[in-house]
Amino acid sequence: MKFVIGSASKRKIEVAEKIIRQLVGGGNLFITGYPSYSGVPDTPYDKQTFDGANNRARDAKAHIKDGDIFIGLESGLVERHGHIYEEAWCAILDKDEKSFYGYSSGLKVPDLILKKMDELKLEHCDVMAMIEEEDGKMPSETWGNYSGGMIAREISLEESLRNALIQIFSPDHSLYNK
Repeated sequence: MKFVIGSASKRKIEVAEKIIRQLVGGGNLFITGYPSYSGVPDTPYDKQTFDGANNRARDAKAHIKDGDIFIGLESGLVERHGHIYEEAWCAILDKDEKSFYGYSSGLKVPDLILKKMDELKLEHCDVMAMIEEEDGKMPSETWGNYSGGMIAREISLEESLRNALIQIFSPDHSLYNK
């Protein structure tokens, strides 16, 4: 079975391989990446995050004809109950165009980041790059930077992918198979 991850990101491909092997098993699996177009800003907001994941899966499917499962992963910001969180979305298309979706829990964006975004009129990604450069931290490790290294962004990517894949690869007695 061929899984195509709609990304060239090593992080996303490694996360996808880990979760696919956990849920689907070892077997005859081929997992590859494709540099899909998300069609959303660098830091998507609200529905743009879902759209980015969906666009990535669809773009991969449009370009890789021999795949079985096409996966799009996208992280972004969302407003919930007056607070801003970062979460991830996963969109999956199978070769027959059936779609499956999952999203992660969210981690509240620190007030420091939101304040700098507002004061400097910068996007989240630009503020994070500025802070990461000042602090010498790893770029794009938002959850790690938020939490002082206690939670990694991979957690959100894994969770969104797992929540989508389980709909396809659940045991026979699962309610997804009823």
